[in-house]
Amino acid sequence: MKKLIIGVVGIMVLITLGCSTTKTVPLAQTPDSSDTLPINEMALLWFERGNAYVQSGDYEDAVEDFTQAITTDPNYADAYYSRGRVLGRLGKHQQAIGDFTQALSLNPKNANAHADRGAAYGSLGQHALAISDFTQAITLNPNFAGAYYNRAVGYFAEKKCSEAQKDLRQAQDLGYQKIRPGFLDDLKKDCPEN
Repeated sequence: MKKLIIGVVGIMVLITLGCSTTKTVPLAQTPDSSDTLPINEMALLWFERGNAYVQSGDYEDAVEDFTQAITTDPNYADAYYSRGRVLGRLGKHQQAIGDFTQALSLNPKNANAHADRGAAYGSLGQHALAISDFTQAITLNPNFAGAYYNRAVGYFAEKKCSEAQKDLRQAQDLGYQKIRPGFLDDLKKDCPEN
């Protein structure tokens, strides 16, 4: 499976970089420090291969390649963000928070990074921090239905029923459909509407 991914990504990178006058490196061979590509293009190679691993469900290799992209270009905000998402899928929420925080230090207007960091905080039971991040995501993108829903879950965990109900309605009004049925039942039971 790795060879197929490497080959597909290598072809994609060659097509993407084929018009460039700089050296291109097919990913059938792992890029190393002896390659002469500019740093940003080397980081892009690692990043794109990491994305291909994510698509195939190979999260461990994705983390390795996103790490290589970051090592190559420590200011690559998208690589920190993507590695954070994968770490979250692997249940490594504290590490994911660190990556989202670094991505946000490089790009503070990334609403998705705020929302994903909020989800990681929520997974660790740190609901006040989660709510803060979901609020920031909503500030940056007022139509972010998932952030409203997840903030509702955080408010519910903090026993702030009116806020939870308001955010849930807003998420539904924005078309959010991934509402966990158990959450609706809990909200109705523990937070009856006035």
